[in-house]
Amino acid sequence: MKWLVLAGVSAALALAAACDGGDETPAADTGGALTPVGTKDATPTPLATVTGAPTPIDPTLDEELTEIASGGIEAILAAGDSKSIDTAAIAGDASCMNFAFDFAWQVQDPHPPDGVDLVWQFTREAGTVEVANGPGGDQSVGCGVLEALNRGAGTIALAIIYRAGAIE
Repeated sequence: MKWLVLAGVSAALALAAACDGGDETPAADTGGALTPVGTKDATPTPLATVTGAPTPIDPTLDEELTEIASGGIEAILAAGDSKSIDTAAIAGDASCMNFAFDFAWQVQDPHPPDGVDLVWQFTREAGTVEVANGPGGDQSVGCGVLEALNRGAGTIALAIIYRAGAIE
C-alpha cells in the first residue's frame, strides 16, 4: 500500500514538473541537467512509517528512449561488501552515447534502516565518482560499472529495480 502512495506522489511531482504553465522561457539550470556521470540528481526515497520495508520506486526512462532491458536485482551485502552492475554489458549493441540506465533501490533489511551507510559509485574511463547514497532512492547513469557499497557496520538486504533505454 505504501509503495502505491509513493508511486502516486512521484507521478504527481513528475507531472507538476512537466507542466510549467506554458511559459516558453527556458528553465533555470537546477543541476539536474545531463552531467558526465548521470542524467539527474539522486532522489532519496522517504522511509515507510508502516511495518515492513518499502519496495523501490519504479524507475522511468526519458520519453525519447526506447526500453531495451529491465529487471530486478536482490543482494545481501555484509559490512564492507559491494555489488557491481556492468551497465555497458546491459547496453549491448546500443551506443553508449545514447544509453541510460535508470535504477531505484531500497534497503529491505534492516528496516527501519537505522545505521545503514549505502553509497553508489559509478566507474568509467574518467574514474570513479559517488552518484548517490542512502537507504533508498533513484538515479540514472550511462555506460560503466555501477557499484553499491555497504559502508555500514552491519549486513543489509538490498532490492534494486532498473530500466535501461537507448535512442534508436
